[in-house]
Amino acid sequence: MLCLPLVFLCNVFLFATILNSRFRVITTGIVSAAAFVLSLILNAILSPAFSTAHGAAGNMINVFLLLIASVFLFTNNLAHKLFVAILLCCNYAFLTPVTEQLLGALSFGNSGFGAVLTASVVYLFCSFLTMITFVRPFQYFANRGLSTLSVGLCLLQVVCWLTANGTVTGLLGVETFAPRFFLTVLLYVIIAFSVRAAYNAAKFKEYESRADFREALLHAEADYFNAMVGNVTNAKTARDHHSFVISEIADYAKQGNCEGVLNTIADETLLRDPLLEFYSENPYINAVVAGRAAWAHHCGVRLESNVELGATHLKTIEFCVILNDVLSHAIEKAEQSHAEDKRVRMTVLPVEDRITFEAVYSAPVAVKRRVPLTAGSVSSVIKSLLEPKQNNTPKLEAVRGIIERSSGTMSLSYAGGSEILRIVINN
Repeated sequence: MLCLPLVFLCNVFLFATILNSRFRVITTGIVSAAAFVLSLILNAILSPAFSTAHGAAGNMINVFLLLIASVFLFTNNLAHKLFVAILLCCNYAFLTPVTEQLLGALSFGNSGFGAVLTASVVYLFCSFLTMITFVRPFQYFANRGLSTLSVGLCLLQVVCWLTANGTVTGLLGVETFAPRFFLTVLLYVIIAFSVRAAYNAAKFKEYESRADFREALLHAEADYFNAMVGNVTNAKTARDHHSFVISEIADYAKQGNCEGVLNTIADETLLRDPLLEFYSENPYINAVVAGRAAWAHHCGVRLESNVELGATHLKTIEFCVILNDVLSHAIEKAEQSHAEDKRVRMTVLPVEDRITFEAVYSAPVAVKRRVPLTAGSVSSVIKSLLEPKQNNTPKLEAVRGIIERSSGTMSLSYAGGSEILRIVINN
């Protein structure tokens, strides 16, 4: 009692959802609709020759047409597309006897509107389970070529298909429905477990790679900050030299030696340099703020800084990384803004068992852009329903690694044309 048009629609939806399209949604929709209509026409013409097997044959025709179309529509490798095709044939072969057994146990039997509605609900529910099981792994591995896992899954799905239609149990001399049902369900579970296990293992490996990257980035930042301390030290030496020059000019002035004053001024530059300011007693933190202040001055951004180290257990290198990356992000955003007074105000305040970094900076006005509707965007919307929503805070990979280790938080808010980036690190 499975409704073939509904089965065909579910097949089209699963192909379009699980696999990643390379065209806009209009193109994907037109090609999929053509495969759907052609399936109905071929099924209507050839079904008399199929007798009792016309449902399975019609479904196979629809799946075959979608498989041919998927070669041009989707970016996944051939094993992925073949797996989905075999899975859809297996679903039909498995659910046909299941719905017959279910309808036989109900009062209205195997005919009438109630039977069609019940069978449709069962098929829709199975299609939904198929989608939530495979959509994220197949989108994650979409750009990967053929692998042992993908080929092995295809072979295992073929075994599941042969079990669902009774071929395997028939070879074993078992004709009853119950063994076939439980063996098919077991194979379904094994396939789902294998796919999800591979997906979770790949995600964990990706997380470990990111952690290694953050550690390497911290070491690189440490070398960078050491060099920065040397630069600021040289700048302070230059400041001492300038102080000496000023005293020399004062002596010339007292003596009335105008020529000596003019010659000294011509040889020296007395312009204010942010590198010569004093920001913190810690030489590394002072170097970071001085370096960012010099860059902000070059970009036409006014930087105000109030940094207190306090009795924090945060490592100096981690403190410097957070301060450097947050200031870099804030100055870059302020430079891109159209504000008359481009400014950045950085405040670091340690309180009891936590330390708060807060950057308030001018920010460019967000312009809403109309994104063209594509099949990929539809898959992204469906994927977003299955995954936690991502916040709009800046990436800052190294900073996020420090936040994760300290169970801290990062938030971004807006007020009066400015953005407020707040990071809380727990000691």
